[in-house]
Amino acid sequence: MEPRGTGTPRQPDAQPSLLRRCALGIWLGGIALMGVVEFRRAAFASEVLAMTPIAWMWLAGSTVTGVIGVVLLVRELIRHRTRTKASPATGPADRRGR
Repeated sequence: MEPRGTGTPRQPDAQPSLLRRCALGIWLGGIALMGVVEFRRAAFASEVLAMTPIAWMWLAGSTVTGVIGVVLLVRELIRHRTRTKASPATGPADRRGR
């Protein structure tokens, strides 16, 4: 039995899937969505819009978290698009002559 971590190394040009690279942005988007639900619960607790400090905190936190998630998603999608256009059939290592 081989010691842990001595298996075959990962290929340098093997990229993780797009879903795996976007996971943090998707996760933050989900957290922001749950925060928006909590904001609505706090703001409409008495069936009329009552913007309490707690509701404002939920709204601000959800907005910041959602913006960070969207920025991470957009950044990774742009990186994926440029990588795909740069080398459709071969990886970057093949283009450098290695």
